[in-house]
Amino acid sequence: MALEKQGYTILSTSNTARHLKKFCNQLVEVSDVTGFEEILDGRVKTLHPVIHGGILADRDDPAHVQTLKDKGIGQIDVVVVNLYPFAQKRIENRGDHNLIIENIDIGGPAMIRAAAKNYRHVLVLTDPLDYPPTLEMMESEAGVPEAWRLYLAHKAFELSSAYDFQIMDYLSEHHLDTAPSTEMPHSLDLSFTLNQKLRYGENPHQNAGLYVDRKEGWKCLHGKELSFNNILDIDSSLKMVRLFEEPTVVITKHTTPCGVGSADKLAEAYRKAFAADNISPFGGIVAVNRPLDLETAVCINSIFTEIIIAPDYEPGVLEVLVKKKNRRLIQYDPQLLVKPAHPYEFRTMWWGLLAQEWDLIGEDYSNWKVVTREKPSSDQFEALIWGWKVVSQLRSNAIALTGKDQTLGLGMGQTSRVDAAEIAIWKAKKFGHDLSSAVCASDGFFPYRDSVDVLYRAGVRAIIQPGGSKADDEIIQACNELDIAMVFTGVRHFRH
Repeated sequence: MALEKQGYTILSTSNTARHLKKFCNQLVEVSDVTGFEEILDGRVKTLHPVIHGGILADRDDPAHVQTLKDKGIGQIDVVVVNLYPFAQKRIENRGDHNLIIENIDIGGPAMIRAAAKNYRHVLVLTDPLDYPPTLEMMESEAGVPEAWRLYLAHKAFELSSAYDFQIMDYLSEHHLDTAPSTEMPHSLDLSFTLNQKLRYGENPHQNAGLYVDRKEGWKCLHGKELSFNNILDIDSSLKMVRLFEEPTVVITKHTTPCGVGSADKLAEAYRKAFAADNISPFGGIVAVNRPLDLETAVCINSIFTEIIIAPDYEPGVLEVLVKKKNRRLIQYDPQLLVKPAHPYEFRTMWWGLLAQEWDLIGEDYSNWKVVTREKPSSDQFEALIWGWKVVSQLRSNAIALTGKDQTLGLGMGQTSRVDAAEIAIWKAKKFGHDLSSAVCASDGFFPYRDSVDVLYRAGVRAIIQPGGSKADDEIIQACNELDIAMVFTGVRHFRH
């Protein structure tokens, strides 16, 4: 070993020592130094004054140096620790609580923290990537500069913090029924590890990276490295497609849905989604909620599609799709879409952080109220349910004009609701859609009747909205005058 060549004696615990003896001669087991054997099935090995005294002693303090001499404690100059793989065991052994708990490392983090505290005198190595440059500095005449020692200490505490967060997060899953209920936690401790350094952010002049705190829900099977914007598009598409039980296709552009379709067959669902807007899908993202079959793949292949997202790919499909090198093919785990990885959704601000519970959609339809004289037909009600899912994922103010299995016109991100309605109608007409059987879903309430009048003139005869406006009575009266059926959900789905 490189350290042994520099004159160091290697101090190690039993299992690691047995492995290291294959490579070095100057090796001593911890129990021989402490005079105390490992106990409790290895739970207690390095938690001893001889070990921590050798790490923590300030070599510039004569009293510390004298104490080591009086107690017969040797100095420990380099600490190299690989922690028990708690996060990995958590993923691999979800049903084995005892095994996961046994992989909580105690002695390792204690030594890491001790060495990092005493970084001026002790090198702490927690990342194998830092081994070569550190060894090179140790061999140089100048030695290891304090700036590098401080860098290693920072990484050590960063690792310790992330490790503790993984444990805290796991334990939180097991005490939800007994924990005192609070509206929001008093503090938020977030720990995410760099999973991938990205080429740049939203724009080329911005540095960026993908950070995760647990297993990823998807993987790239083909194509060049994903960009910051690609990852945002994938996340947005999965949030939409997870809402539908029937075979469904979502086409997204710049995190914005441009077409959604459902059908008995995936290929037909794609045709419906594409027909909603046959211009925007070029260079866009297609997400499906069934294994991608060859017929659907051929349909998608008819135009350039940058990203295809599917839970699986049927035999022969990948061979067809990988012929276009600039395309990314993503496979995701539907089970990991049941609930988000973290219980809260975060929005960073210039000076802080906003946190909220996720809006997972899926309220009980039995709580919805028909507030107009006209009642929606069974087909209309089915379409209202379907459209309500779509509009929940659009940017406010949002209007979705849909059938019971296809988007017809979408208006979103507007400063007035009537503008959103007019844009949705304009988009529908642009692509030749008949709105005489369409329904309207609105993510927020109608503040004035102008939107109702605009929708009526376009042919819409059924509307779903949250209700709750001061103008509700005026809106209901307008619908009664025009024989429009209106449903109040009592729940809004703003997305700012």
